[in-house]
Amino acid sequence: MGWRRIRVGLACAAALAWLVARRFGRVAVTGSSMAPALLPGDRLLLVRTRRLRPGDLAVVRDPRQPRRPVVKRVAAVGADGAVDVRGDNAAASTDSRTWGPVPPDLVVGRVRSRYFPPARSGRVAGEALPRS
Repeated sequence: MGWRRIRVGLACAAALAWLVARRFGRVAVTGSSMAPALLPGDRLLLVRTRRLRPGDLAVVRDPRQPRRPVVKRVAAVGADGAVDVRGDNAAASTDSRTWGPVPPDLVVGRVRSRYFPPARSGRVAGEALPRS
């Protein structure tokens, strides 16, 4: 009876890990397009969703290189689900001003929190877009 409980427990743990991996993700910031809110080297936890609102920090796939995730702020959401995204640091950002709106199938999720570096860890809330 003991081995059966262990197997069931391991199966439950594996199923839970699979569900968490499908719901959450991680991304590293590599450029300065989101400074000062996000800096190169920041590590972020994201919630996989396509439901975004203006001001949210979003992870989308670069329309020119779909394997490359980028973090930007949502400026607007279209009726078709496409999102207009902008970097906070316009001088260092390639975003919807270059690509146009990002289609919903390239939206990965919404940034939830920063977990690294420890001195800057914590919840990352969406904020109003800076004026440019």
